[in-house]
Amino acid sequence: MAPTALAVDLGSSSGRVVAGSFDGEAVRQTEVYRFAHEAQRVDGHLCWDVDGILGHIATGLRAGVERFPDAATVSIDTWGVDFAALDAAGERVTLVRAYRDERTERTLPAFRERLDDAAVWAATGTAPALINTANQLFAFCTEEPDAAARVERVLLLPDYFVRELTGELGWSRSIASTTALTRPGAGTFSDEVFAALGLPRSWFGGVTPEHTVVGPCLLPGLERLTVVRGGAHDSACAVQALPRAVSSTTAFLSCGSWSVLGVLHDAPLLSDAARALGLTNEACAGGGLRPLFNITGLWMLQECQREWRRAGACHDIAELVTRASATPSAGVLIDPDDAGFARPGGMAERIGAAVAAGGGPPLDEGGTVRVVLESLAAGYARGVRDLADLTGRPPDQVNVVGGGSRNGLLCQLTADAVGVPVVAGPAEASALGSLLAQLELTGAFGPDERAGVITASTATRTFDPAARGIE
Repeated sequence: MAPTALAVDLGSSSGRVVAGSFDGEAVRQTEVYRFAHEAQRVDGHLCWDVDGILGHIATGLRAGVERFPDAATVSIDTWGVDFAALDAAGERVTLVRAYRDERTERTLPAFRERLDDAAVWAATGTAPALINTANQLFAFCTEEPDAAARVERVLLLPDYFVRELTGELGWSRSIASTTALTRPGAGTFSDEVFAALGLPRSWFGGVTPEHTVVGPCLLPGLERLTVVRGGAHDSACAVQALPRAVSSTTAFLSCGSWSVLGVLHDAPLLSDAARALGLTNEACAGGGLRPLFNITGLWMLQECQREWRRAGACHDIAELVTRASATPSAGVLIDPDDAGFARPGGMAERIGAAVAAGGGPPLDEGGTVRVVLESLAAGYARGVRDLADLTGRPPDQVNVVGGGSRNGLLCQLTADAVGVPVVAGPAEASALGSLLAQLELTGAFGPDERAGVITASTATRTFDPAARGIE
């Protein structure tokens, strides 16, 4: 048997360490550690506790090597856009700010004076957005110039954690493609964008290829592990685990706190229509691109769950979905990407107010969940139609991976809205994609065997639509 691989898969609300062992046919996955985390407000900023996350990574990896003594490799993936700014000694200059921190709203007018939305798109092929790393760095330099003056390097989150494990610097291609700092196709950083925004180009090196070896892990007790770049962006890893026929035309939906809806393509889509629709061209870890839409996802529901838990109300997701399934439609949809739903706190109340403004009824927990899921499904259907128009390739199915693939009501509503079958699973696609890349890199199987390994390694469920075809 091939040595065991370990995937550190970090989402914006939880993290996990998953072991993957290849038995010659399938990758057998075992979750060895899981933890919850969330951004906290510190000194007026929304911040991530990266020291706490790093501690969890080390604890999870030690649990992994204890349970699987043959563990040989590890790769780390995270959500996109966030970064750590380091001084000449390699220490963080500030706390690591979260992408929802309001500073980018304050500096947006000044950002656009230097680089308007059309210029961002032309230079990068990335949809302009407040959360983009480019916007965050501009806000940092604008509001904290003294701190910015002490910065020597900027590392995106997965590459920061790799640095902490190995001492090695890198700017992995898939995560770099989320920044709005790379040229279309994410092969190189855009010197023009750095110059226009007044950002030091020296903060970043070159774009680092993935599916490559970094080096030995330096953490005590973990020296047996070799750190590799199996995919730095969680959505890129999820795409690596898509169970699809080679000849099928498939849209993918990675559904977690964010929803990432896209297709696989060899070249960036850079038409005026793509720009108008808010498309962004992100990179696959192993080559190629993922033209996609970033859509607000289950974060809205997660916010409601947190509120209901604090209030002592029903917050278990299985029970909430059961209640939503038994609740009639309110007949009103909301726009999950509306700025009014972008901030934490008071989410259920804001959803209820939006439904009431549209003439809908008062909502209990089940009604709130149904509105959110129906609205997400409608957004996915719009996105699938837009992608079909841009590529000229209507999909014959939608592959849903991530936590949302467990939500049967969401999958059925999506199939009904899109009009093609939804294939749900695997739920832990990011971890599986990371494991597949590591095992392939170490020779457990070849690229031509990957599709068969994915099929043998995953369990999926198909949801057929009430009516076929996309309008």
